[in-house]
Amino acid sequence: MRTAHLLRLLVLLALAFAVGCSSTNKGKIEGTSWRSDRDTYKGKTFQAGYLKLELQRDGKLVYRIGNQTFAGKYTLGPSDQVIFHLDRELGGSKVHSQKVLVHGDRMAVLDGDGTEMRFQRE
Repeated sequence: MRTAHLLRLLVLLALAFAVGCSSTNKGKIEGTSWRSDRDTYKGKTFQAGYLKLELQRDGKLVYRIGNQTFAGKYTLGPSDQVIFHLDRELGGSKVHSQKVLVHGDRMAVLDGDGTEMRFQRE
C-alpha cells in the first residue's frame, strides 16, 4: 500500500513539474528568422543585421555572426529558456542556454552574463 501511495505521489509531482515548466516560447519562434538591431557590445558598435538567427520548424538553427555561420539545433526549455546546440564552439562552448523574450516582431536574447541582444523579425 505504501508503494502505491508513493508511486501516485511521484506521478503527481512529475505532472505538476511538466505543466509548470512549459515553454513560453512554444509557437512563437519556430519557423522564424531574425536580424539584430544596431547595438554596442563591450565598447564595439555593430550595425543592424550583423547577427542573424534562423529557427527552423524542425528544431534546426542557423546563426550568422558577420561572415561566420554556425549551424545546430535548438530546444525549448522551461519558461523562457531556449537552448542552442551549435556545431562548433562559440565563446568557449557549443551549448548555450538563453533567456528568449518574444513580443510580436521583437525578440530579446539574454545571456547568463547579462548581455542582451535585440532582434526584429525578418
